[in-house]
Amino acid sequence: MEIKRYQKIIYTIVLAVSLIWCGGILVAPLWAVESGFKQSLSDGFYSFYSSSCHQLDERSFHLNEYKFGVCSRCTSIYFGFLFGIILYPFIRKLNNIELPSLLYLFIGVVLMVIDVGLDIAGVVKNSFITREISGSILGAILPFYIIPGIIRVFYEFFTPPNLPAAGGSNTKKVIPRK
Repeated sequence: MEIKRYQKIIYTIVLAVSLIWCGGILVAPLWAVESGFKQSLSDGFYSFYSSSCHQLDERSFHLNEYKFGVCSRCTSIYFGFLFGIILYPFIRKLNNIELPSLLYLFIGVVLMVIDVGLDIAGVVKNSFITREISGSILGAILPFYIIPGIIRVFYEFFTPPNLPAAGGSNTKKVIPRK
């Protein structure tokens, strides 16, 4: 089965959105030192990302002495996601809409839950490294579920059903009554 144009478009849109999202994470600290419009955009990025991340200074990467738009775990998830999107066409075909085994997703989630859970329970304090590893793994796994899911939804909602050809084998024959 050949790769359809809409599958390439969906992939490109997901890649572009991820690039913009990750770009905003880096633009926030880069433009925080500026004044005027760039400073306002930086503030806007921080505000936008605050709805999905705690943005704690001590748990964030820094650039120009300003924290990234999100914490280190979220940064790793988002950049891992971008990395997974870039790898996707080299590992799977865009026309393959079958989801991989949920085991891979389960492993990524469990690693993160263990890292967070052990920290909350006070058993082991997590670190930048454990947050980066668990976030990157989960982020890199997610595109392999999201991309085929979006392509499948598009296919199922926007592809017309196969109609039988006139006189084809799917056509019921009417037998006259005697």
